[in-house]
Amino acid sequence: MQRAASEVEVNTDPDGRMELIATGEKPGHGAAVDFRRVTLRGISASPLVRACGAKGALLDATAGLGGDAFILAASGFAVTAIERSPLVAAVLRDGLARACAEPRTAAIAQRIELHERDAGAFIAASRQVWAAIYLDPMYPVKSASALASKSIRLVRCAVGDDLDSAVLFRAAAESTCGRIIVKRPHHSQTLWPDPDLVFESKLARYDVYLRQGKSLRAPAQKEET
Repeated sequence: MQRAASEVEVNTDPDGRMELIATGEKPGHGAAVDFRRVTLRGISASPLVRACGAKGALLDATAGLGGDAFILAASGFAVTAIERSPLVAAVLRDGLARACAEPRTAAIAQRIELHERDAGAFIAASRQVWAAIYLDPMYPVKSASALASKSIRLVRCAVGDDLDSAVLFRAAAESTCGRIIVKRPHHSQTLWPDPDLVFESKLARYDVYLRQGKSLRAPAQKEET
């Protein structure tokens, strides 16, 4: 059993799945990863997939419980997923292992390579030429009335607020990736100024920064402003 600041831990639910759960809570009331429940119909037309552009090698630098990574892999991307929380990575690794054992999901799960690392350091050390780098950072909760889903709350307890998200964006911008995609809540300010493209979905917005566009030409000057 693993623990994070005595708030959340990894345990086993009644179905034998690893789950991220609040410390002391009854098994089965946490967040497990079960890709059999992911709906794949129409994913190629989804704003997330469209925002990520042409299929290729994609780095999901903030994998969490892997929902977006699985959708991107299902649409044809070869996904490298990075998660720095040992607790969250353990639950995602368990979900991927079970997905690899299921005929319906095996081919998709095998297109996801999971690393438990700091994403910024991973990007700096990698020689991979990424078609896209995807960022979905956690941000401090601004309103007590805006209650996130239970799985997101548990991941937040394990990971904390991503206060270094701008640093991670800069690491991505200094790589040779073709584009950077940042998932943001509706009506929130951009993580980085002047995205080249914006894709809207019902629940989120995807800000896209293109290597051949204006947004990534001079990241240092933008940061200073």
